Amino acid sequence: MITCREIALEQALIAIIGAGFASNLDVDSLIDEAVIELRGNAGYFWVDHPHVANAIQVMRGAQALACKLGL
Repeated sequence: MITCREIALEQALIAIIGAGFASNLDVDSLIDEAVIELRGNAGYFWVDHPHVANAIQVMRGAQALACKLGL
């Protein structure tokens, strides 16, 4: 079951992606770099597998949803 916190975090991520698009940032490259950093054990994450894979999946899903919404 999805928690209220999970819904809020996903909405926050979509809002950040939308703001990136609105600011003319290269959001696709930003997400690609975040994926590379997560897979490469970046210093700013603290979870292990399968959470890294799940985080990547959520980022990609939010990216797709933001594109679908036309953000």
